[in-house]
Amino acid sequence: MYKVAAPHIRRVIVLGMAAGPRIGPSELFRLAWTDVELAAGYMRMPNAAKGAKEDSRIVPIRDDILPLLRAWKEEDEQRGCPWGIHWRGRPVRCIGHAWHQARKAAGITRRITPYSLRHAMPTEALEHGADVKAVAEVMGHADPTMLLRVYQHTRYRLRKKAVNAAPGLKLDGI
Repeated sequence: MYKVAAPHIRRVIVLGMAAGPRIGPSELFRLAWTDVELAAGYMRMPNAAKGAKEDSRIVPIRDDILPLLRAWKEEDEQRGCPWGIHWRGRPVRCIGHAWHQARKAAGITRRITPYSLRHAMPTEALEHGADVKAVAEVMGHADPTMLLRVYQHTRYRLRKKAVNAAPGLKLDGI
């Protein structure tokens, strides 16, 4: 999908998968380049109005996307655009149409939405050994159990590993 998506959708995919923000005007679409500290390797992600004590949270930037963010920032500075997600220099409020165009162009028939990125990020992170509390903080949740209840989706491979984790049943004598 990334390969066939419009530039602003590519940015949503990368930042959604890398940082797990709420996709939309409550968080990701409010992210400005002044919130992104590339040299220090973090961004101040705006917090949604959902009871957060602070107006933003610190989200470390993945090492593998730093070069891409540098290129995007330079491109946007040249055009005088302050936003991380924009369409031709204008702020974005909604990406539904462009998202579904990219999904169809990629041949994806399953219904996935931009918010699916918010579920995919913790699923991938936790599956690969990330700390639950750290993932919750990156996503803006005060209670890490929210991840386990709502956001973490297990794959068959992990369920198979779970049933085989205990010692064998020792059925040789039956």
